Amino acid sequence: MSLSTRIREAQTSGQILEGAIDVFAAKGLRATRVQDLLEAGGVARRTFYKHFQSKEDVLARLYEVATAELLETLDRARDTDDPLAGLRDALDGYLEFHVTNHAIARVLIEEATRSDSPLHPRRERFRAALIDALSRATHDLTGRTLDDYVFVALISGLEGISLELLAGERGAEDIARARATILGLMAAIAQTSGALPAQPDAMPND
Repeated sequence: MSLSTRIREAQTSGQILEGAIDVFAAKGLRATRVQDLLEAGGVARRTFYKHFQSKEDVLARLYEVATAELLETLDRARDTDDPLAGLRDALDGYLEFHVTNHAIARVLIEEATRSDSPLHPRRERFRAALIDALSRATHDLTGRTLDDYVFVALISGLEGISLELLAGERGAEDIARARATILGLMAAIAQTSGALPAQPDAMPND
Protein backbone atom coordinates (compact mmCIF):
# COMPACT_ATOMS: atom_id res chain seq x y z
CA MET A 1 0.00 0.00 0.00
CA SER A 2 1.31 3.47 -0.83
CA LEU A 3 2.12 5.84 1.99
CA SER A 4 -0.32 8.44 0.70
CA THR A 5 -3.15 5.88 0.80
CA ARG A 6 -2.44 5.08 4.45
CA ILE A 7 -2.39 8.79 5.24
CA ARG A 8 -5.79 9.37 3.65
CA GLU A 9 -7.21 6.45 5.62
CA ALA A 10 -5.64 7.14 8.99
CA GLN A 11 -4.81 10.82 9.47
CA THR A 12 -7.05 13.84 10.07
CA SER A 13 -4.05 15.97 9.11
CA GLY A 14 -3.57 13.93 5.95
CA GLN A 15 -3.69 16.89 3.59
CA ILE A 16 -0.48 18.27 5.06
CA LEU A 17 1.20 14.88 5.28
CA GLU A 18 0.30 13.85 1.76
CA GLY A 19 1.70 17.08 0.34
CA ALA A 20 4.84 16.65 2.43
CA ILE A 21 5.72 13.29 0.82
CA ASP A 22 6.78 14.82 -2.49
CA VAL A 23 8.50 17.76 -0.81
CA PHE A 24 10.66 15.66 1.49
CA ALA A 25 11.33 13.14 -1.29
CA ALA A 26 12.63 15.91 -3.54
CA LYS A 27 14.47 18.09 -1.02
CA GLY A 28 15.19 16.02 2.07
CA LEU A 29 14.62 17.31 5.57
CA ARG A 30 17.24 20.03 5.85
CA ALA A 31 16.44 21.82 2.59
CA THR A 32 12.68 21.71 3.17
CA ARG A 33 11.04 24.82 4.61
CA VAL A 34 7.74 24.99 6.44
CA GLN A 35 6.59 27.28 3.63
CA ASP A 36 7.20 24.43 1.17
CA LEU A 37 4.90 22.22 3.24
CA LEU A 38 2.23 24.91 3.42
CA GLU A 39 2.23 25.28 -0.36
CA ALA A 40 2.24 21.54 -1.01
CA GLY A 41 -0.57 20.90 1.46
CA GLY A 42 -2.59 23.94 0.43
CA VAL A 43 -3.03 25.09 4.03
CA ALA A 44 -2.44 28.29 5.98
CA ARG A 45 0.38 28.58 8.49
CA ARG A 46 -2.08 28.74 11.39
CA THR A 47 -3.70 25.49 10.24
CA PHE A 48 -0.30 23.84 9.94
CA TYR A 49 0.65 24.71 13.51
CA LYS A 50 -2.63 23.33 14.84
CA HIS A 51 -1.39 19.89 13.81
CA PHE A 52 2.41 20.08 13.81
CA GLN A 53 5.10 21.90 15.72
CA SER A 54 7.72 21.87 12.96
CA LYS A 55 8.82 20.29 9.69
CA GLU A 56 10.62 17.65 11.78
CA ASP A 57 7.31 16.81 13.42
CA VAL A 58 5.76 16.23 9.98
CA LEU A 59 8.56 13.88 8.93
CA ALA A 60 8.28 12.02 12.24
CA ARG A 61 4.54 11.51 11.67
CA LEU A 62 5.25 10.17 8.19
CA TYR A 63 7.70 7.69 9.72
CA GLU A 64 5.08 6.55 12.23
CA VAL A 65 2.54 5.98 9.46
CA ALA A 66 5.12 4.14 7.35
CA THR A 67 6.05 1.72 10.16
CA ALA A 68 2.54 1.25 11.55
CA GLU A 69 1.49 -1.38 9.00
CA LEU A 70 4.53 -3.54 9.71
CA LEU A 71 3.90 -3.39 13.44
CA GLU A 72 0.23 -4.20 12.93
CA THR A 73 1.20 -7.27 10.88
CA LEU A 74 3.54 -8.41 13.64
CA ASP A 75 0.78 -7.96 16.22
CA ARG A 76 -1.57 -10.12 14.16
CA ALA A 77 1.12 -12.78 13.90
CA ARG A 78 0.83 -13.46 17.64
CA ASP A 79 -2.48 -15.21 17.07
CA THR A 80 -1.35 -17.53 14.27
CA ASP A 81 -0.30 -21.18 14.47
CA ASP A 82 2.75 -20.48 12.28
CA PRO A 83 5.01 -17.94 14.03
CA LEU A 84 7.04 -17.34 10.89
CA ALA A 85 4.01 -16.70 8.69
CA GLY A 86 3.37 -13.29 10.22
CA LEU A 87 7.04 -12.43 9.93
CA ARG A 88 7.00 -13.36 6.25
CA ASP A 89 3.93 -11.19 5.73
CA ALA A 90 5.62 -8.33 7.57
CA LEU A 91 8.75 -8.68 5.44
CA ASP A 92 6.67 -8.69 2.25
CA GLY A 93 4.96 -5.48 3.36
CA TYR A 94 8.29 -3.91 4.29
CA LEU A 95 9.81 -4.67 0.88
CA GLU A 96 6.66 -3.60 -0.95
CA PHE A 97 6.98 -0.23 0.78
CA HIS A 98 10.35 0.24 -0.92
CA VAL A 99 8.78 -0.30 -4.32
CA THR A 100 5.67 1.86 -3.94
CA ASN A 101 7.31 4.66 -1.93
CA HIS A 102 10.89 4.60 -3.21
CA ALA A 103 11.82 8.28 -2.94
CA ILE A 104 10.30 9.05 0.47
CA ALA A 105 11.39 5.66 1.86
CA ARG A 106 15.01 6.60 1.21
CA VAL A 107 14.61 9.89 3.09
CA LEU A 108 12.88 8.22 6.04
CA ILE A 109 15.35 5.37 6.42
CA GLU A 110 18.48 7.47 5.94
CA GLU A 111 17.19 10.13 8.33
CA ALA A 112 16.17 7.57 10.97
CA THR A 113 19.70 6.12 11.10
CA ARG A 114 21.20 9.49 12.09
CA SER A 115 21.71 9.67 15.85
CA ASP A 116 20.85 13.39 15.89
CA SER A 117 17.66 12.97 13.88
CA PRO A 118 14.18 13.48 15.36
CA LEU A 119 13.33 10.11 13.80
CA HIS A 120 16.07 8.28 15.69
CA PRO A 121 14.09 7.65 18.92
CA ARG A 122 11.18 6.34 16.82
CA ARG A 123 13.58 4.06 14.97
CA GLU A 124 14.83 2.70 18.30
CA ARG A 125 11.26 1.94 19.43
CA PHE A 126 10.53 0.34 16.07
CA ARG A 127 13.65 -1.86 16.31
CA ALA A 128 12.71 -2.87 19.87
CA ALA A 129 9.28 -4.00 18.63
CA LEU A 130 10.89 -6.02 15.83
CA ILE A 131 13.34 -7.64 18.24
CA ASP A 132 10.48 -8.62 20.53
CA ALA A 133 8.47 -10.11 17.65
CA LEU A 134 11.44 -12.07 16.29
CA SER A 135 12.36 -13.32 19.76
CA ARG A 136 8.82 -14.53 20.46
CA ALA A 137 8.55 -16.26 17.09
CA THR A 138 11.88 -18.02 17.59
CA HIS A 139 10.91 -19.09 21.11
CA ASP A 140 7.61 -20.50 19.82
CA LEU A 141 9.51 -22.52 17.21
CA THR A 142 12.48 -23.70 19.25
CA GLY A 143 11.62 -23.27 22.93
CA ARG A 144 14.70 -21.08 23.42
CA THR A 145 14.94 -17.37 24.17
CA LEU A 146 17.91 -16.18 22.16
CA ASP A 147 20.12 -13.23 22.98
CA ASP A 148 18.62 -10.01 21.63
CA TYR A 149 21.89 -9.37 19.79
CA VAL A 150 20.99 -12.21 17.41
CA PHE A 151 18.00 -10.19 16.26
CA VAL A 152 19.88 -6.89 16.36
CA ALA A 153 22.24 -8.44 13.79
CA LEU A 154 19.31 -9.60 11.65
CA ILE A 155 17.55 -6.23 11.77
CA SER A 156 20.78 -4.38 11.00
CA GLY A 157 21.16 -6.62 7.97
CA LEU A 158 17.60 -5.79 6.92
CA GLU A 159 18.34 -2.07 7.22
CA GLY A 160 21.47 -2.55 5.14
CA ILE A 161 19.47 -4.31 2.45
CA SER A 162 16.95 -1.46 2.59
CA LEU A 163 19.62 1.12 1.88
CA GLU A 164 21.02 -1.05 -0.92
CA LEU A 165 17.60 -1.34 -2.54
CA LEU A 166 17.06 2.41 -2.23
CA ALA A 167 20.47 3.31 -3.68
CA GLY A 168 19.10 3.01 -7.21
CA GLU A 169 16.19 1.76 -9.23
CA ARG A 170 15.74 -1.88 -8.29
CA GLY A 171 13.50 -4.37 -10.02
CA ALA A 172 11.42 -7.36 -9.00
CA GLU A 173 14.47 -9.64 -9.13
CA ASP A 174 16.30 -7.52 -6.57
CA ILE A 175 13.28 -7.52 -4.25
CA ALA A 176 13.01 -11.31 -4.59
CA ARG A 177 16.71 -11.73 -3.75
CA ALA A 178 16.35 -9.47 -0.70
CA ARG A 179 13.31 -11.43 0.48
CA ALA A 180 15.05 -14.79 0.00
CA THR A 181 18.10 -13.56 1.91
CA ILE A 182 16.22 -12.35 4.98
CA LEU A 183 13.89 -15.36 5.07
CA GLY A 184 16.90 -17.65 4.72
CA LEU A 185 18.62 -15.96 7.65
CA MET A 186 15.46 -16.24 9.75
CA ALA A 187 15.18 -19.94 8.95
CA ALA A 188 18.86 -20.49 9.72
CA ILE A 189 18.46 -18.84 13.13
CA ALA A 190 15.53 -21.14 13.95
CA GLN A 191 17.35 -24.26 12.74
CA THR A 192 20.63 -23.53 14.53
CA SER A 193 19.22 -21.92 17.66
CA GLY A 194 21.02 -24.42 19.86
CA ALA A 195 24.36 -23.02 18.74
CA LEU A 196 23.36 -19.40 19.36
CA PRO A 197 23.63 -17.61 22.73
CA ALA A 198 20.59 -17.40 24.99
CA GLN A 199 19.32 -14.17 26.46
CA PRO A 200 21.24 -13.67 29.74
CA ASP A 201 18.06 -13.22 31.79
CA ALA A 202 16.18 -16.09 30.08
CA MET A 203 14.59 -18.81 32.21
CA PRO A 204 16.89 -21.81 32.85
CA ASN A 205 14.59 -24.15 30.89
CA ASP A 206 14.56 -21.97 27.77
